[in-house]
Amino acid sequence: MNIDENIRGADGGSFDLTLLANFVHQVVNPLNGVAGTLDNLASGVVKEEVRRTQRLNAARAQIEQCITLMRNLAFLAQGSGGVADQDRRQVVIPQVIIESAMFFQEEGKSKSIEISLDERWDQNRIFGHPELIRQVLMNIFDNCIKYGKRESIVKVNQWVKLNEPTAIVQIESESEYPVLNDDLVRVFELGFRGRNARQVVASGTGLGMYICKQIVEKTHGGSLIMQSKGSNGLVTTLKFPRAEKG
Repeated sequence: MNIDENIRGADGGSFDLTLLANFVHQVVNPLNGVAGTLDNLASGVVKEEVRRTQRLNAARAQIEQCITLMRNLAFLAQGSGGVADQDRRQVVIPQVIIESAMFFQEEGKSKSIEISLDERWDQNRIFGHPELIRQVLMNIFDNCIKYGKRESIVKVNQWVKLNEPTAIVQIESESEYPVLNDDLVRVFELGFRGRNARQVVASGTGLGMYICKQIVEKTHGGSLIMQSKGSNGLVTTLKFPRAEKG
């Protein structure tokens, strides 16, 4: 018996079973890793303090990956509406970048990939929703590490335009495999995964970049673009209005 990939929900909308299957797979895998780590620690298999700390940090990163996926699904389920003014507040850009990058330190070390922030002392600010902005950056950094070239540097720059209240965050990275221009055109489509991503990880949700686009553009009135740089390079540029120079 064949089951239609799209099932009608109670509200008449369609539900994509393939998307759900991919989502469950992406959540279950890191949770299994956390469970295995906890079992090893509890049974005393890992005795050295340094290794125990490394395993705990890795488990923490895996849990954070699951949280990011859940936030993506929750944002998708709630719709991509705007943020009320009472929910907005000042967001210090270098601070939210550092907070987002820290969750990928262990995975980055395993591939010798470093996230490097320039202008970290320029306390530029934007008026927005801090948790959603953090979600955007975590989705992007997750891709940079997961699909990134080993022994590479993810370069992050942030500044506010002269004579214009617009903040720019630019992230340069290198992919393990070349990113095709045809894929770049579709990278923000719901459920889409580029061929370079499928070469590294067979399955995925295709939610991350779509949700980043919704949060930056529809929720904050900014813009988000991704461009190629050379054969394997990528430049992701985020622009946010209502910015103040630090």
